[in-house]
Amino acid sequence: MNDLDLDADLNAQDDDGLGWSRVADAHAPERVRPGAMLLAGNSQAQAVVRVVAIDDDGQVHFSILPGSVAKNRHLLDRTVA
Repeated sequence: MNDLDLDADLNAQDDDGLGWSRVADAHAPERVRPGAMLLAGNSQAQAVVRVVAIDDDGQVHFSILPGSVAKNRHLLDRTVA
């Protein structure tokens, strides 16, 4: 999917129950920051997520927003800071 901000397996969870991926898997790494709303997933599933934290090693932790991508698409910030 070309409109994904972050490639991620939405079923993968860290020890705290958050989703995770890596900054290296972001299509625009400069947009990946705590509090950012991104479109994450893969060809099988997508969701709007809120970045919770980024580790020093580049691991991104996020929470998946409830509801469909269509319902949450307005939350996506497509501007680059």
